[in-house]
Amino acid sequence: MPTRQDWLLCFIAGTEGYDSWVDRIRVMKGMFLFQEEGDAPTEVDYSFRPYDYGPFTPEVYHDLEDLERQGSIAASRDAREYRATAEGCAYLVACDLDSGTVEQLHKLRVEVCDLSFRQLLKRVYEAHPESAQRSIAKDVLG
Repeated sequence: MPTRQDWLLCFIAGTEGYDSWVDRIRVMKGMFLFQEEGDAPTEVDYSFRPYDYGPFTPEVYHDLEDLERQGSIAASRDAREYRATAEGCAYLVACDLDSGTVEQLHKLRVEVCDLSFRQLLKRVYEAHPESAQRSIAKDVLG
């Protein structure tokens, strides 16, 4: 049975595989939107809470660290961006992930990566105003 780390790896890999980097803000917000709006499987059970820039959970960071330790992802020098490794992509091919859910997750990755930081926060805050309760960037809505 797939794990939430498998779905996180799938988000990071996107359709580009190990040629594409994604920053941790987009990883966090992408997984939040996947869990809240998508057909995320029950194993994707992050405990998001409102924080400085909207929904946050340290669980995503822990999973990123585990995936990096396993060799499934690589982090940039400052650990602000991630990409899947060849090993991680090979692992995903062998996983039994629902193809419809994979496609949905990949579309969501494209969406969040195409938005500027400000646009991304606005997208999240408008759809999920409760996630902006503690935000220090509420001005994106104004």
